[in-house]
Amino acid sequence: MKKPKYLLFALLLIFVGITFSGCRGTGAVASSWPGITVNGETAYIAFNASIYTIDLTQQGNLKRTAPSNDKDLRGHTFFHPPVILDEETLLVGSYKNSLYKIDSSSGQTTEFFTHARNRWIATPLISDETIYAPNANGTLYALALDGTVKWEFETDAAIWATPVKDNGSLYLVSQDHTMYAVNARTGDQIWAIDLGAASVNSPALDENGILYIGTFGSKVFAIDSKTGESIWEIETQDYVWGSPVLGPDSTLFVTDLSANLYAIDTQAANILWQKQVDTDTSITGSPLLVGEALFVITRSGEISSYSLEGERLWNEEIGNEENPVEFHGTPVLAGEDLILVSAAGSDKLIYAFNTELETQWSFEPGN
Repeated sequence: MKKPKYLLFALLLIFVGITFSGCRGTGAVASSWPGITVNGETAYIAFNASIYTIDLTQQGNLKRTAPSNDKDLRGHTFFHPPVILDEETLLVGSYKNSLYKIDSSSGQTTEFFTHARNRWIATPLISDETIYAPNANGTLYALALDGTVKWEFETDAAIWATPVKDNGSLYLVSQDHTMYAVNARTGDQIWAIDLGAASVNSPALDENGILYIGTFGSKVFAIDSKTGESIWEIETQDYVWGSPVLGPDSTLFVTDLSANLYAIDTQAANILWQKQVDTDTSITGSPLLVGEALFVITRSGEISSYSLEGERLWNEEIGNEENPVEFHGTPVLAGEDLILVSAAGSDKLIYAFNTELETQWSFEPGN
């Protein structure tokens, strides 16, 4: 490994304790960063004990806070972006091991599924009237819309990533160093491949049925979704936390914990270009592809944009040594020209930029 592990461990203290050796991740929680879901002119922000609903047309003004029945949910902590079940209902999991339904109009919160044995870190996937919910206990639950369990699929370590579904198969990674293909209807295993290291990101799937996944072994893999066989692997400078992003012309964009941004030619299996976005910091999310530009954020509180050829276009840094701000996760596009970024280390949870990286507004609960 080319970089000391202190940076990864610092990030894990910010997020959730974990063991990479293959046992289940059950460490203590320190804190996390906000999860963002955009629905038209509204954004839902999951952070600590609340789900905030903000108005994107009114400079991120707070519309309401959930849960409204807070006394019944002492000790809960929310992290992953809320899932939109229908026009009136959100689904979100907590660190208290329960999935909750939230009325998006009133904020009323009710328990939906309480049988998991660990925290909800990954965002559930909803497809064909089934909720595929990965839990940190290493189990993927397939739930009916009423919360009834259809089947369970167990791995040997925590699952922090949302599965990808295609043609009746689910593809998911576990911290047991393995990617699995699972029958979406029955929960039966189709194939499994050893990645040699843990992974916490969702695979990208191209139109040719090739899966791309990054790992804490500082590698990116291309895997045949039909057979589970590795097609190629490419080394990165550091651990890959965020999911790979598919771009035009068979290009794959990847970030790592040394704050590098890579463009990979998936056909030739080589790195087209590599840029270090910033030094002495990290990137914990994926790049955001908007038109002909890539947007990336760093733990140092910096947001940058690059052309698809690797030329830096715009750059903005929030905070300083006296007032530090950290950016985590993946930027979220809201409309055509608004980018939302999750922040940690300050009172502000969300910063909003336009595509030229001019600050538009920020969201701070209580203001």
